[in-house]
Formats: sequence, structure tokens, C-alpha cells
Amino acid sequence: MRLFKTLFGKSNKFKSDESDILSLVLRVTNQDSNGDRDINLSGAATLLLNINEHPFFTDINSSLKELEKELLIPTVGTPLRGFKSDMYNSCWIIFENTNNQKMVAEINSASSHIANLGLGNNMTAAIFKGTISKGTTRNQSFYWICNYRTSKFYPLALLGNEMRDNELEMEIGNLLASMGIPLEPHENWYSLSDIPI
Repeated sequence: MRLFKTLFGKSNKFKSDESDILSLVLRVTNQDSNGDRDINLSGAATLLLNINEHPFFTDINSSLKELEKELLIPTVGTPLRGFKSDMYNSCWIIFENTNNQKMVAEINSASSHIANLGLGNNMTAAIFKGTISKGTTRNQSFYWICNYRTSKFYPLALLGNEMRDNELEMEIGNLLASMGIPLEPHENWYSLSDIPI
């Protein structure tokens, strides 16, 4: 059984409201201040997909060049890059753009294109790299993961050696929930390894 399908469920129905879901990231980052805590995107995100025999996955970087041509908006950030993980039978598509709104729009366009290829069920999650500043602690890194199966978010704060900062994750989760972000139940805050951003 594949790890990511085990973690995120076997049926990832791509929903027509994904763009509305991902735009919630902008709601949080567009606020001037969250009291003594500020959340920001770091200009990098990735889509996690499960690989199958579809030609899209045969040469992922060639497929991404074609995808860029098909996007409704021009990609103004770094060109899309893909990485396969044979160990987990998965693929990461990397987005880099310092303009958060354009990066989210690029992810939405790419997601729609991939779904139109009949690969909506292969999309597992959108993962954003972010930072949080709180009190005297500045710019602690974390990831926000949008589970495409449920259209809900959760934080992932890695410490290294496969350890997690559970206290920071709970704090970020509470903050996101207080801002109206749909949150996965805590028991579904799965760890991911080898995130390439």
C-alpha cells in the first residue's frame, strides 16, 4: 500500500472550489498583523501527486513545460520543476514566486490543467512553505498542507531527524482556525518527509 494514499485517503476527488480553498492562504498572509504573531509565505510551494502510468508522469519536466504553455496566466516566477520519488510512487511539482497571489493562481491553474487530464484523483496535497513570527521569536519555518481530499489545512513544523514541533503546530493550528481556515482534525496532521521546498 502506498504511503501517501494511506495518509490522505484512496479517493482524492478534485473539487471545483479548490481555488477558493487555496486562496484562504492569501487571507492569512494579507493581514497586517495577527496580534503578536505574523504568518507569511516564503515564496515556495509544491503540489504532491501520486504517480500512475499516464504519459504526464513519463517525463515530468517535459510535461511541466507543456503545462506552462497551457496555463491561463503566464508563469512569472521560476519555471516549474518536478521531482519523482520512486520510494513512495509520488511526484512533487515545485512553484516559486515572491508574489503570493500569483503563486496561488499558478497552483490553481496547474491543478485545473492536471484535473482536466483526468488526473484529479492523483493530486494529494498543496504544500506551502511559510514562516511565523511571534513575540521575540522571528521567522520560524513551517509548512501548511492543504489536503485535496478534504479541502482542509494543517500545519507541519519540522525540527529535523523526523522530529516535529508539536507546540508550534498547535499554536499555528489554533491561529488558523481563529481566522476561519478549515482545519483538519488533529489526528490527521500527518508528517511528510523529503518535502523539496
